[in-house]
Amino acid sequence: MARPKQTSEVADSIRAEICAAAARLYDRNGYEAVTLRAIAAEMGRSQALPYRYFKNKDHIFAALRANCFDRLSDRLLAATAVVDEPLAKLYRMVMSFTEFATSQPAEFRLMYSLRQPNPAHFPELQAARLRTIAVVQDAYQFAASAGRLRGDAIVGAHITWASFHGLLSLHLASQLNVGLSLDDLIEPMLDTLFGPGTVATAKAARERPPVVPESPSDHG
Repeated sequence: MARPKQTSEVADSIRAEICAAAARLYDRNGYEAVTLRAIAAEMGRSQALPYRYFKNKDHIFAALRANCFDRLSDRLLAATAVVDEPLAKLYRMVMSFTEFATSQPAEFRLMYSLRQPNPAHFPELQAARLRTIAVVQDAYQFAASAGRLRGDAIVGAHITWASFHGLLSLHLASQLNVGLSLDDLIEPMLDTLFGPGTVATAKAARERPPVVPESPSDHG
């Protein structure tokens, strides 16, 4: 008997279940422990199930990385939305990125693993990566348009991203052990990249008050 046609919602749910099982295996035992057979066993499902939704292990990890980048983008957007001061947006974006990396180091390492295939070969992952760098670029462009920074926003965004990625990677690898720590370096790096006084300006900026929806009585 032919298998009943599956809705896209059901397929997406099963894909998410497969990814969740793969993430648990990765967190517990590392990359090598994640196989399609191990994922099926972790789910308590048929060994054939993961093969119906993912071509191979690389595609599962691409989906996991895309999910991580999407969540990071959401965090960066939320961090920059609460202030209007251009340098404060950059400051809060960088601090949000730092908090993400230090609170979820396994995910950060997974996202930027040197052993992964070219992300451009996986459209979903590449789109998620582009959304993340776009948040950085928009914040940089906002500051440039306000006259607070100079230079091309695309170049500036990449330099910002590369600088803090390098700093965080050294921190997570326990390599910041020659005199100064992440906490010692993060604010001086901000002032170096965006100009002296960046941190002081950002800390002095007030958060935008929350928007309170109007009630019918507000209109009389």
